[in-house]
Amino acid sequence: MNTPNTKTSKVPCPNCGTELIWDKQNSFRPFCSANCKNNDLVAWANEEHAIPGEPMEDVFSDDLERGI
Repeated sequence: MNTPNTKTSKVPCPNCGTELIWDKQNSFRPFCSANCKNNDLVAWANEEHAIPGEPMEDVFSDDLERGI
């Protein structure tokens, strides 16, 4: 993963891979466009992306059973 360190750093869009300049002018950063940003959001909503770890259902299942 490229880590931006100056205004002229180029990084790939995490969705499509298009190289973009990392600066405050890009309101979609780290994505190249609103379309890529929205596609990523949809992928998370459809559970195509996941953060490794214990599923949330297991974490809160005891609370649900106790009515908390």
